[in-house]
Amino acid sequence: MTEWIGGRRPVAEALAAGREAHRLLVSSSARPAPELRTITDAARRIQLPVDRVPADQLTRIGGFDGHQGVLLEVAERRWADLDEMLGLARAGGRDPLVLVLEHLQDPTNFGTLLRSAEAAGADGVVFPERGAAPLSAAAVKASAGASEHLLIARLPTVGEAIHELKAAGLRLVAADQDAPASAWRTDLTGPLAVVVGSEGSGLSGQTKRRCDVLVSFPMAGRVASLNASTAGALLLFEVVRQRTA
Repeated sequence: MTEWIGGRRPVAEALAAGREAHRLLVSSSARPAPELRTITDAARRIQLPVDRVPADQLTRIGGFDGHQGVLLEVAERRWADLDEMLGLARAGGRDPLVLVLEHLQDPTNFGTLLRSAEAAGADGVVFPERGAAPLSAAAVKASAGASEHLLIARLPTVGEAIHELKAAGLRLVAADQDAPASAWRTDLTGPLAVVVGSEGSGLSGQTKRRCDVLVSFPMAGRVASLNASTAGALLLFEVVRQRTA
């Protein structure tokens, strides 16, 4: 089976990461641009077929309109597992940092968090097979190609991931607007998993109870809460700040 990656940055990152690819489709109406030329040159270097097709055909094939005139057909994604993520941290001589996404529904939020996780140096991202947005072409596009450089695990349930992470010695931390502890004043060093809930209802009650630490962010404005992807990114980079302080 194959899947499609759309968007110039995600396609470029997939090629740079050595993702197994079958063909590149480029809009017949796409204007010559350095970014597009870089992609087609990279494809030709690995003898990848490059076909020109109408833009509306790209939209139909890719299933979304954010392809920016380019689609890459790639082999089905290889899913990682938690042992692989923890092994990556051990090999790097650092405490593991894993991002757990409970039930995100919006592919843009999904992709944005993948991008934040990769930029923060996370060892991997976990999400459930059911009840959450899939890692679609739109999510890959929103990640700006970060999904091609991350270990990503798709487990049957978030509960299974939490059990395995706790057994491996990781603390679970999540943002909760009602938590009395400030993220800025809480120790977030050591082996850690950052948990992000859904956009509408946040963390489920069961997941919240299983978290070791709940933190909030000081809010100076009138809005009482943050977007899920924003809160997750802030928490990831607070971990980075404390680790590098």
